[in-house]
Amino acid sequence: MEWLHGLVTKTIKATIPLGRQAIDETWRPPAMAQAWHVASPLERIRFAAANRLCVNLHYQNKFRLVEPYSLRRTQEGDILLYALRHETNEWRSYRVDRIQGAEITQTSFDPKHAVELTSAGPISIQQLTRRSGEHALFKPAIRRASSKRQSFGPKYIIECPYCGKKFTHKKMNTRLNPHKDKDGYPCSGRNGYLIDTKY
Repeated sequence: MEWLHGLVTKTIKATIPLGRQAIDETWRPPAMAQAWHVASPLERIRFAAANRLCVNLHYQNKFRLVEPYSLRRTQEGDILLYALRHETNEWRSYRVDRIQGAEITQTSFDPKHAVELTSAGPISIQQLTRRSGEHALFKPAIRRASSKRQSFGPKYIIECPYCGKKFTHKKMNTRLNPHKDKDGYPCSGRNGYLIDTKY
């Protein structure tokens, strides 16, 4: 609390080292990951980074315990996740389209660099669409007028840490109602965690 009174200065950590890849410095990750339309668990990775939790990353048929830090795009257009191997402290970059899965662990980490995957809002890249006679464009999804039968907006998938059941919430709220586990017994889990966002 001393930095609040000006007794000490708050240190700002440097960004991650980018390695040998030619990075597109003008690109910034958008505010949401769901519209990437790839089977990549970026929301879980972002959640873990914001809460300083390691991720058990399933990549090229192997599992790696990593500390997630940042997303970057190369000059070739590949999106890379920059992370630190937790056991060896080695920097690695992982192509997002090759990530097979990610599990949030209970292993916390003390950031060595600035964590750029923040907790502000879900992550989404607008879908690449092509109209006849036009070039490929990034086009936002068109929302139609709501009706009684249709429900629009994000749906948050919350998982119970005790029984593993998944629940769909219309609002970003990790509180769970009393429920039964997969075997039909009452579960004591009352607070879940966000594992996915659907649109």
